[in-house]
Amino acid sequence: MAARRSPRAGQRAQPEANAVRGEVSLTLGGVKYRLRPTSAAALAIEDELGGSMLALCQRAGAVALGYRELGVIAGAFIRAGAAPDDKLTANINNDVLADLIYAEGQVKVLGILSAVMANVVNGGYTPQGEPRAVTANG
Repeated sequence: MAARRSPRAGQRAQPEANAVRGEVSLTLGGVKYRLRPTSAAALAIEDELGGSMLALCQRAGAVALGYRELGVIAGAFIRAGAAPDDKLTANINNDVLADLIYAEGQVKVLGILSAVMANVVNGGYTPQGEPRAVTANG
């Protein structure tokens, strides 16, 4: 696994979350991050945690995800939401995020991450996280 840098308070702000894309904002350590539900983020989460996104959503609903798991989930969605020129955010460290989640509050962060995970499993987005066009048949 490549070395990942820690977030810094005061770093350049990310673009605002776009609810139409299923994006959500999460503030950790005084830094506001944009979380984006992309296929790459979902696959990275499943690969690292060894389960399906649907099973992880079920565990989130049962408040059964630990700090490490929340750090992995937050990290993948944060990296997906990073601006193209924001190398610091693109290389954020999951373990540091787990510590920041501990400081912010596990239940509060779990609620936010659950919203992004629900956007992934409910569909309606392209693999890049853009809304799919609605057809006459729905």
